[in-house]
Amino acid sequence: MKKLFLSLILVALGATVTNAQTIVKGDMNDDGELNVSDVTMTVSTILGNTPIQTISLAGNPFEVDNTLVVGTWYAPDGTSFAFNEDGTTTFPGAFTYKFRPTQGVLTLYNASGNPIKAMVMNDVTSEYLLEVNYATGAFTYYTNEGSLATGITLSQTTLAMNSGTTAQMTANVMPEGSFGAITWTSSDESVATVDANGLVTAIAGGSATITATASGSLVSASCAVSVTQMVTSINLSMTKTVLGLNESVILTATVLPETASNRNVTWSSSNEDVAYVRNGKVVPFSCGTAIITCEAADGSGVKAICKVNVANTEYVDLNLPSGTLWAKCNIGATNPEDYGDYYAWGEIAGYNDGKTEFSLETYFDKDENGNPYKKYNNDGGLLELILEDDAAYMNWGPAWRMPSLEQFEELLNNEYTTTEWTTMNGIYGRKITSKTNENSIFFPAAGDYEGITFNYGGKRGLYWSRTLTLSGDYVAWFMGFYSNDISINNTYRESGLSVRPVRLSE
Repeated sequence: MKKLFLSLILVALGATVTNAQTIVKGDMNDDGELNVSDVTMTVSTILGNTPIQTISLAGNPFEVDNTLVVGTWYAPDGTSFAFNEDGTTTFPGAFTYKFRPTQGVLTLYNASGNPIKAMVMNDVTSEYLLEVNYATGAFTYYTNEGSLATGITLSQTTLAMNSGTTAQMTANVMPEGSFGAITWTSSDESVATVDANGLVTAIAGGSATITATASGSLVSASCAVSVTQMVTSINLSMTKTVLGLNESVILTATVLPETASNRNVTWSSSNEDVAYVRNGKVVPFSCGTAIITCEAADGSGVKAICKVNVANTEYVDLNLPSGTLWAKCNIGATNPEDYGDYYAWGEIAGYNDGKTEFSLETYFDKDENGNPYKKYNNDGGLLELILEDDAAYMNWGPAWRMPSLEQFEELLNNEYTTTEWTTMNGIYGRKITSKTNENSIFFPAAGDYEGITFNYGGKRGLYWSRTLTLSGDYVAWFMGFYSNDISINNTYRESGLSVRPVRLSE
């Protein structure tokens, strides 16, 4: 919509006249708001310019009608002044006034009859006044006593919230349509905050009061907010992550923040056939892996987990020169004849942990471009598994390692041991017996995984060492046997083989 001063010029040129409703409202740029530009042009027209042609409206557009503003008017700070029926006013510094209803402009005059200030009504049927201060460009709103807010009703008078949650509040001003925007405040922003639209955000445990205040009348209404501090994190501490079949461990859960209301937690085990947990006490049942979960009981959904490996960590002393002690069982096995789990060389999560494909595509040792054999290789890389890639160390704890090439060579040295193809509880495998103390261990013919295929179960045993070959980056040493042969050989690192841990004498 064209601005008023442009309208007057266009009138002189025979152009279409600005419509009356726009002039009445004072919204000269037709943006739905009364702003500095609108008011300045309107006031300038009344105080400083005489229209070339009277705008075509019913009646006299500049006829004074003081009755529309007669009454007491209030500023938001509580100060007031009056417009009287005789055209006088108690407005500071003004003596008389004249109101021109079509333009919605109120002109204030001093005792000498000179205009000193202009005030604008947003709509002649409304009860809003806007003072324009030309020196600062500032506005002051006024409302007469008939449109002051007399009360506020809130959509909630009490709120029970959890930290981190939000709630939308609404306020209805009475009487409906009364003057004054709502201002929202919180008595304690460390507990709960509220934005300009009444959205409450719970921050931390405690109590706060949310208040809605109507400008002008300063009437208010309040809502009591109580915030329960939700759990933000749980720290688990445990003395062991590897348990023998006859051991147990107590897990300690530290809930943060520590408050009386959120210390309760619930415990669960991913596999109660392996280990169950009651009030933080983990009790093993059979060999394998279980994930223990501790969850806050306050509904926050905060959890902490730990991995527990249960193993038959008994060992056999074959009186070998190195003092190496050999475990009775494979990793993942409960009894010596059990097959147990299968691992790619250097990986610590096996078939029982969900690795069902043993291929180069799923193998861990790659660079960011997918090129394999970058951590362990014969070209400046590592030649023996470090602890973080040792399945025995990571699954059974610090006392255990995967065997080295030298330890396998010692185990098969016929000066120290004998070996035979036999069965244990109906399972085929190799029994190795010490020549000096006659102690023995049994290696089941557990087979292996290539890709997603399981091979040679009951016919062949393959057991990883922790040593890379010097003849190629893609193969590592293992001990393997059939019914008629046992030897040390090498195979692709991504293959899934058994692991029999070792430890040094204590």
